[in-house]
Parts: sequence; structure tokens; C-alpha cells
Amino acid sequence: MVIDRTVWRKCQLIVDQLSIPAPFDPDRFISALAEQRGRVVELVPMPGTAMQCGVLVATDEIDYIFYATSTTRLHREHILLHEAGHLLCGHIGDAKLDFLPKLLVPHLSGDLVRRVLGRTDYSAAEEQEAELVASMIAQRARRRQAGSVAPEIADGLARVGSIFDTR
Repeated sequence: MVIDRTVWRKCQLIVDQLSIPAPFDPDRFISALAEQRGRVVELVPMPGTAMQCGVLVATDEIDYIFYATSTTRLHREHILLHEAGHLLCGHIGDAKLDFLPKLLVPHLSGDLVRRVLGRTDYSAAEEQEAELVASMIAQRARRRQAGSVAPEIADGLARVGSIFDTR
């Protein structure tokens, strides 16, 4: 996938404005993002579902991020960052939540839940932006964590890394 320079710069500017906690914790990051935006962001775990992704549902007062719990810690983190990427990029979407009603509230009719939630279907460009923002945040978080190791460990890692350096 080729990323347009304009998209890359836009995402970079967004991520440059963020305060990324070290050590990185996705829940703390989302809380800080909510505070920065002045809107509540509620994380809603979806245990025991086949869903292996996240869903962002924005209401007038609260943004909900539904996420899979039956996945790895790293994948969960990426799901949360991807959905946060949609928030940061200002994606409103056109919600296509056909699968969500039965997942969230199986006792209500799908039509009723769709009317309440609206519809959200992000374009490929919006998905690319959200994915890029998520990846940039994760990369910066990892870089910060790598920089926060004890000097003797950093020195040892540098020596081991030089063994594999192919430059």
C-alpha cells in the first residue's frame, strides 16, 4: 500500500500534537485523549465474541470504543489506537454497523439499534489515516520505551544490535 505524502504529513502533524505516556499504556493514552478533546471516551470490552477488531460509535456526548478482548495484548493495543486514530483525524463516518446490534444488545431489534446508533462506514482513505496514526503512535511509544531502559541495558542492546547491522 502506497501512502500519499500529504496523508503522511497530516498524520504526522496529528501525532506530533500528542502526549504519549512512557511507559505506554493504551488506557492512560485514551484517558488523556478524552481529556484533551473535552469528550468522554468510554472503552467497552467485547468478551467472548468472534469480533477481532474495534468499532467507534460517537454519540452527542460520548465516544464509545468497542474492542475485542479475545486477542493478544498487542492486538488490543493496536485496535484501541486505530479507533483513537479515527477520533484524532475527525472521521465522522457513515456507520455501517450491521453486525453490531446483535453483538451489543441481542435482545433488541437490529433496526432499532441502527436507528439509535446511526450508521458508520469509513472510506478506504479514512481507514488508511486511522491505521497510519495508530502505527505512528505505537512506533513513538516503543521508541520512548526503548530510550527509557537503564544505560547498561541500552549499551548491551546496542552491542547486540551491531552484530546484525548490515550497513
